[in-house]
Amino acid sequence: MYLCIVDYTTFEGCWPLLLIGVGYTIAITLLSLLFGTLLGILVYALGRSRHRWVREVVRWHKVIVRGTPLMVLLLFIFLVIFSGGNGFIAAVAAFAINFSNFACSVVQTSTEAVGRDQVDAARALGLTNMQTLRYVVAPQALKVAMPPFKYNAVALLKGTAVVGYVALPDLTQAAQTIGTDEMFVPLLTVTIVYFMLAWLLNMLLDYIVKKTNKI
Repeated sequence: MYLCIVDYTTFEGCWPLLLIGVGYTIAITLLSLLFGTLLGILVYALGRSRHRWVREVVRWHKVIVRGTPLMVLLLFIFLVIFSGGNGFIAAVAAFAINFSNFACSVVQTSTEAVGRDQVDAARALGLTNMQTLRYVVAPQALKVAMPPFKYNAVALLKGTAVVGYVALPDLTQAAQTIGTDEMFVPLLTVTIVYFMLAWLLNMLLDYIVKKTNKI
């Protein structure tokens, strides 16, 4: 394993490790958010199925994911399903499945916040289902959904600190690799980077919402 003694003369040579860690952290976060959100929407839709057995499957999915620690889920997917083969895919899958529970709850809460009378009024005015969703439901639902969604998205970002357990060189793993006798500077650097990434993630989500509202 490549190690650096942390001081002002050698820390500069360890920046490539931190940049690789940033790349892995960003990639896992964004892909997990994307697939986790899509899976959450799917789970929400299936939970409204007319078939009881489908609703039961969704209910047990929520119970199992909610009750399983993220670390256990990550190691199970990595060691059992992938047999220790692909840590990156295992990490994205674990975080996406875990995030889907939060996404499903956010979708359910935000859509239920829009009164049924508003939907009925929109249809009475001649709006189609898609127009009702676009002009009535979506704008109000997004306002309700974004605060908890951003909170959980940042929590996902910070949660990626455990992917070192599946042999991925993320930010936290980079700090442990760089530091030997002195850990203060690497951990302080990683803390600042995580803070900046969380801030940028919030800005990105706000930008997406603004662009969506203009469509």
